[in-house]
Amino acid sequence: MADIEQQLRSAMHAAVDGEEAAAGELIRLVRRRHRRHTAWAGSVAVLAILAVAISAAIALHGRVFTSAPVSRAHHPPQQQLPAELRGLPMPAGTDVQVLISDSSGAAWYSTATRRTEHIGGLPPSQGGYQFVRLYGGWSAESATISPPCPTNPWCAGQPNQFYFIADGSLTATRIGAGYAQDGVAASSRPGAVWLATYPHATTSVLTGSATAQLVSTTGQPLGPRYRLPADYLLGSGVGSYLLLVSEAQQNLSILWDPRTGRVLRHFDNAIAAGPEQIAWSSGCRSCQVQILNVSTGQNAATPIPGGDPASLNGTFSDDGRLLAVQLPSRELAVFDTGTRTLTPIPGTALSSGESLHFNWRDGGYRLIVTAGPNNQPGPLQLAYWQPGDARLKVATVRDPREITELKTGAAGPLSGRL
Repeated sequence: MADIEQQLRSAMHAAVDGEEAAAGELIRLVRRRHRRHTAWAGSVAVLAILAVAISAAIALHGRVFTSAPVSRAHHPPQQQLPAELRGLPMPAGTDVQVLISDSSGAAWYSTATRRTEHIGGLPPSQGGYQFVRLYGGWSAESATISPPCPTNPWCAGQPNQFYFIADGSLTATRIGAGYAQDGVAASSRPGAVWLATYPHATTSVLTGSATAQLVSTTGQPLGPRYRLPADYLLGSGVGSYLLLVSEAQQNLSILWDPRTGRVLRHFDNAIAAGPEQIAWSSGCRSCQVQILNVSTGQNAATPIPGGDPASLNGTFSDDGRLLAVQLPSRELAVFDTGTRTLTPIPGTALSSGESLHFNWRDGGYRLIVTAGPNNQPGPLQLAYWQPGDARLKVATVRDPREITELKTGAAGPLSGRL
């Protein structure tokens, strides 16, 4: 079950049992359910606060859309899975960089130096920052959650400021103000993102329409504003189109042409979005994941089982050639759209008590994986795999002070994103 779904279920049970679960918090959890595949949420503990879990966070290329929960009542029980990634030690000097954040801003953590380096251009944020993968870098927005509107908990709310951090850059640039929940999405071209806004803070995201505009990563308009269909939020730019997700039915998404306002196709379960591709499944018992190329119109089946799309989590490489996916068995595998082969990655299937996140890095074919315990202390693992590798290369961070002690001197519980 997805981390955010676990939070939602726990909050709902707490409400039923008379525990303190505010309606506003439940609503916020529901509104963020489909973002589970877009950003990894976690916290890194300082040694003095052992109750905070050590985990990592990573974001996918563009937005991916979470399917509705599927009953697993008839699924056979899984064998006991390990609590840590298994592989070869990461070679000394390997530089895997991780974006981390606290209230003072953001920083890069490097496995080569085992130190952090501060990123300029981001104002302080009480809740730190959360990051979403874009073409060539990451968007950053304040993780502080504003209270919902008093009379309409589904209102758009006040816009949030978004920033762009290029891969490896030590300076963030301001993109602009957008809808606080899903205001920025990847485009299929470098140096550009989609920015979404609502006409008023009180506009309902269920019945109102947002506007979307292609802008540069420095906030310069690159095209006209387009009014999105009511109830749909930004997903990802795919070719010259937009993949949009329904707020009311979060397993439903559409391929939409902003120039004509036409809906080109509906998807019940979109698993991942690439620069020209959409991976999806109709969810039947014997279904396999399909990949649609929106430019050619070709749709091809993959060996990836798609009967339980709610358990799938995927991300395309920046050029769309490789699709990394977490299978229902919890093991990671990579599908090559050129050779049409599926390669499992041994040592990546972890128990449900562990968080595991992954993404392609820096426009290439290096898959970065992080893992750590959910809601309890424990080591943070950083690993990578690339085509031709038989095993993961794994590094373990057992001293959380390596990550929390920023060069600026700020320390405290951090929220990280690869």
